[in-house]
Amino acid sequence: MAAIHLTDRADAARAGLPFGDVGRSLAQAALCALEAPSVLAARPWRWRIDNSWAALDTEHSRHGPGADADDRLTTISCGAALHHAMVALAADGIGVEVVRFPWPQARECVAVLRHTGPVAVDARAQRLRRAIALRGSDRRIVGGEPVAEAQLRLLADAAAAAGATLHPLPGPESVIVAAGAGPRDWLATGEAISAVLLNAAAEGLATGPVTARSADVAAVLARVLPAGAGRAAAVVHFGIAERS
Repeated sequence: MAAIHLTDRADAARAGLPFGDVGRSLAQAALCALEAPSVLAARPWRWRIDNSWAALDTEHSRHGPGADADDRLTTISCGAALHHAMVALAADGIGVEVVRFPWPQARECVAVLRHTGPVAVDARAQRLRRAIALRGSDRRIVGGEPVAEAQLRLLADAAAAAGATLHPLPGPESVIVAAGAGPRDWLATGEAISAVLLNAAAEGLATGPVTARSADVAAVLARVLPAGAGRAAAVVHFGIAERS
């Protein structure tokens, strides 16, 4: 069957999700991805879904002209959406092969997920999927109480698994550091943002906004990041909630 475009919940309602079991799981994962943190607050992506695959594309019409000339913020946002979708699929025991930037001539496609068969249900992924809703509805204020070392290690490991590095700073800010400064690094940054925030929410920590505009990140970098640590790509906020 021809692929359908899925940009938001209205698209899903209009399409009626006319898939088999695998296609419906892919579509539901794309719907979970709508809860991903978007740097531009515009969800600048779209999904094309068929019965055995889903493609994630950038969608420039969803933010103002000139807002992201080099696609860095858009690609970071797509990385967060990709990670959310992967969490949802792992939680359902749906195995996929993820190919990032599969077609050099089609730069708008940042990833394709191809169904590979059932896999063992991942208990951690189920916990992270529950955290998607928790994080989205969390209105607690991040306080100044230090986060436990074990939790910081868990969050650092989550960022590393996504292809980036987490540098905790004094207070509620932490810097996501990318290995380089190209589209693959930006996508990994977004995946790391999602991994860190979902794991933080799953640990009961409060989470705050994401900062990824170059000037704002550079201001944080100038304060504390060690020389030679890499390229600061985003700032995330998490911590123990203020006591009421």
